[in-house]
Amino acid sequence: MMDYLVYLAWSIILLLTALIMAPLLDGVRRVIRAKVQRRIGPPVLQTFYDLRKLFGLPSLIPYRNYLLVLVPYLVFFVVVLLSILVPIPFVISPSSTVDIISFIYILLFASAILIYAALIIPNPYSNAGSIRELLLITLFELFVAFTIVGLAYRIGTLNMYLLGIRYGWTEYYLKPSTLLLSLSLLIIAYVEGAYTPFDIGEAETEVLGGPYLEYGGKYYGLLLYALLIKRYVLLALPVSLVFVSPIINYVADIFNGFTLMVLSYGLFIIFMFLTMMLFSVIEAFNPRYRVDIVYKPILVSALIPIIGFILGWFGW
Repeated sequence: MMDYLVYLAWSIILLLTALIMAPLLDGVRRVIRAKVQRRIGPPVLQTFYDLRKLFGLPSLIPYRNYLLVLVPYLVFFVVVLLSILVPIPFVISPSSTVDIISFIYILLFASAILIYAALIIPNPYSNAGSIRELLLITLFELFVAFTIVGLAYRIGTLNMYLLGIRYGWTEYYLKPSTLLLSLSLLIIAYVEGAYTPFDIGEAETEVLGGPYLEYGGKYYGLLLYALLIKRYVLLALPVSLVFVSPIINYVADIFNGFTLMVLSYGLFIIFMFLTMMLFSVIEAFNPRYRVDIVYKPILVSALIPIIGFILGWFGW
């Protein structure tokens, strides 16, 4: 009974963490970008203000299509569900019930729903943004696939909870293959999170928001909130594995039980902010690329998980 209550309590904590931290991390991102570019940026809580304003506006759909109304709720539900599956090491949560393949592809399913809904809208800008997003996801599948295969072979499990614990073991973490796969996870979080220059699907200066163009009011608010939670989920995976797991495994002999869970959760929060600050600096120094150029770094970076998998195959 006690284990069930702990399981339920951590599920609620992870859910609330995602709902609160997703807009807060975006606020940090906007502040850091402004500082790096020497601008007067918005306050750190600006994203909360934006969401509150959107949810208070009238919700208008220009086309009589029930799918357009359903998509914002469905996308939001999927990413919120994934937020409680984040594998924080030693924290008892639903992450023990899912593997990394399901985790990644359920996340891609949310993007696919939005792309499909935008493609059926008779709007050239919305269609163009959706096609760009679709091409980006299609090209990036090779990168994601090799990263998953490399992790499964190197760590010896696909289970999210076990992956979060084992990733930081010394016999795995200090290997060249694991370091390359760690870099791959960070690249996945950056590209799939649609940070500049990989935000070509919703490039405001070109396609006016792309897939989000025909949405307004609470519908756009739900989609924006879903995008922020998606970024949180994508960021949480490398943070838990690459940064938290090695540290928490090092002190696991000193602390145990509830104390270890709280310490792991605290480290997770700290590194989430630090990693978002790193992403924000990288984003601030990146201009918007031409559409035909932005795919090239993805193809080149696909060599990283491939090399990592080969090195792991030979035990390095």
